[in-house]
Parts: sequence; structure tokens; C-alpha cells
Amino acid sequence: MKSLSGRLFAALPYLGMAMALSLSGWTFVQSNRYRQETDAILNQTYEIQWRAAQIRERLLRVYGYLRLADETGKLDPDIDRQMALVSVNVAQLENLPYLRRFFPDHETELLNTIRQTLEQKIAPIVQSRTDYSRAIDDMSKLEQSMYEISSATVDHSMTLQQTASIDIAASRNWFIFAIALGLGATLYLIVSQRYAFVRRRDQHMRSFASLFAHMTRSRVTALRLFLDRARPDKPLSDEIIKAARGAAAELETITDSLLQIAYVPQNSPTVPLGQLLEDLAKDRPGIFRLLADAAARVQPVPATPFRLLVNELIDNALAALSGIENPGIFVSATVKRRRFLRRNYLVLEVADKGAGMAPAIAEKATAPFFSTRAGNHTGLGLTACSQMVSTLRGKLIVSSALGHGTIVQVRIPVPSTTATVYGSILGKARKWTGSPRGSP
Repeated sequence: MKSLSGRLFAALPYLGMAMALSLSGWTFVQSNRYRQETDAILNQTYEIQWRAAQIRERLLRVYGYLRLADETGKLDPDIDRQMALVSVNVAQLENLPYLRRFFPDHETELLNTIRQTLEQKIAPIVQSRTDYSRAIDDMSKLEQSMYEISSATVDHSMTLQQTASIDIAASRNWFIFAIALGLGATLYLIVSQRYAFVRRRDQHMRSFASLFAHMTRSRVTALRLFLDRARPDKPLSDEIIKAARGAAAELETITDSLLQIAYVPQNSPTVPLGQLLEDLAKDRPGIFRLLADAAARVQPVPATPFRLLVNELIDNALAALSGIENPGIFVSATVKRRRFLRRNYLVLEVADKGAGMAPAIAEKATAPFFSTRAGNHTGLGLTACSQMVSTLRGKLIVSSALGHGTIVQVRIPVPSTTATVYGSILGKARKWTGSPRGSP
């Protein structure tokens, strides 16, 4: 449950940033759509107003011709053309697809009434050239209706524009919220990364401390036995004195290494892996066989952590080979390239031909205080190694089978270099050890 909640909290800033980007994109699209709608409203309003103005202008001319004819008894022949233009503009206005968006039902009925009045009342009078006074009364009503239609169009277009403006303002507020969310997610990510760095550093120090205690316990026990046997009246054998001095020297070396770790600068000193492994081989002659490719040999690694790590893995392998004739330990190293991830990994394996472990025991090998050995062994060896590898952003994998030995694989990401094919090397290692294939 803790692992799930930890992953959820780790994913929260990324989810927040993704949500912020999505909101920003959505608000941009919405704002653009609202602007387009506003432009469309303005264009449609202009179209309706222009046609309404054309109708009013033609109606005024028809009205003037009728009043003049009523006074003089002569009707201007241009009235037929003006009547036709009025009918055309009314028909075009009625056929506009967006008319009902601007005209309520009442204004639509007024427009229909204007067309019917022109066709059924005004047109017959104009054709008969008589009874102009009745047509004048109808024209006054038509003119009033057109003014009502124009006013309704303006009012409704203003309402639509205000609605679009409100939508734009709301979209702008969402955009501001998206920016705030993105900033919050970024700050949270910075804080969480800082916290992860501090936690990783603390874990690193705990790993070293555990490994130090694990490596010094047996030496301290040897010195305690030496002191218990030391008596003024009974001299100690040269063998015991030599063992005590060796234990003291080893403790001094381990202490010096820990001091180097404690006071290491930010840029920890590194050495080529090949040099480090060769130095270990010289310090422990005949203990293990080494096989590393060219890319792995020149790969720089943190000197002290890697030395402690490999030493502990070799000690574990030696413990697994206790009581076996012709024990063999094989240390191999290579650089593996993941093409799809475009990352390189340093793969180091320590293999033995011991009795091996059952799958259930191998799964617990890195658990704190779990050990298959009796006595004063603390059971922190592989646990500390696993934690140390984790601080290096790597992974420790234990692969074992009864009767086939054990392979401990350390995989650590490294800067991109020319990776070499490592299958043949590790294949030889597994063939030599007779161990099962480790995790890729």
C-alpha cells in the first residue's frame, strides 16, 4: 500500500503538469472558437442590418411615390422596380439560415406580414393606379414594422456578443488557472526531487554504515579472541599474532575507506572499472577469475563504493563455496546498450559454482537480517549492497538454482559510450559456472 501511495505522490506533479498543458490547449482552442463566433455574429448582424436597410430604403421610395401620386394623380413608373427590389430583399432576408438566431418568432411573423402586405395589398393598388390613400396607410405600418425588426436585430446581436465576451473571459480564467496549476506542479516537482535527493543521500550513507558494520564484525571478533587469550604468563603463537595484526590492518583499511566516504567531495573520485577489478585481483590472488570487455574496463565508477560492493559480493560467493573442492568465482563486466531507451548500462556479475539457493530463499536474499549462515553473521551484506546499488540508480538481481550456483548481477546506468556485444562474455561466464541465466 505504501508503495502504491508513494508512486501516486511521485506521479502527482507530472499529472498536474499534464493537466495544466491540457487546460492551456483547451482554453486556447475555446478562446479561438469564441473569437470566431464573435466575428461570425458581427458578420451575420451586418448582413441582416444591410438587407433591412435596403428594405427600409425601398419602402421609403415606394411610400414617397404613393404620396406624390396621391397629390398629383400621377404615379412614377420607377415604383414597379422599387417594389420588386423590396420583394427580393425580403425573400433573401427570410432565406438566411441564421435568421432565427437573431429574430424571435414575433419579428419573423412581422417580416412575413410585410411580404404578404406588399404582395396582397400594395401591389394591386400600384397596378390599378387608384386608391393611393389606402396604400399610404399600409406603407406607414410597414415602415414601423421594419424599424421594430432592425431594433430587435441590434438588441439580440448585442446579447450574443456579450455572451461571447463572457465565454472568452471564462476561458481566460481557465487559462490562468492552468498556468497556476503548472507552476504549482513544477514547484512540487522541484521540492519532491530535492527531497528524493536528500533521501537517496541518507540511504547511501546508511548503506555504507551497514556494510562497514558487516565487514568489521568478524575482524573485531578476531581481535577480541586475541585479547581474551593474551596473558602475561603465556606467550601467544606467531600464527595468532599474525592473524590479529592482519585483522587490525583490515580494520584500519576499512576505517580509512569509510573516512574517505564521509569526507568525499561532491564530485566523488572515480577510477576505471578495469583498474579497480585488477587491484582487487592483486589483493586477493587466485580468488576469482576476471573477464571484462574493453568498454567496461574504461568505464569510470565511484572508487570506494564499488570496491566495497565488489568485495562484499566476493565474500558472499566465498561463503557459498565453503567446503567445496576447487571453488571458483567468476567476475564479469560489460556495457550493454538499450536501443529503444537509448541508455547504456554497466552490467557486473559475480558468479559462483556453489550449492545455490531455492527460488523462495533467493527472493529473500536482499531482505534485511535474512541469512542462511549461522553464527555472528548479521545478514546485512546483500541488503547493504542492494541499497548501495539503488543510490547509484541501479538494480541488484540475484539469480540462483539449487545445484547450479548463484549469479549476483549489478546493473547501473552509465553515460552513453560505444556499447559492445556482451552476450558472448556472459555466455562464457554462465557456461563456466553452470548457473542459470540471470535477469536481462
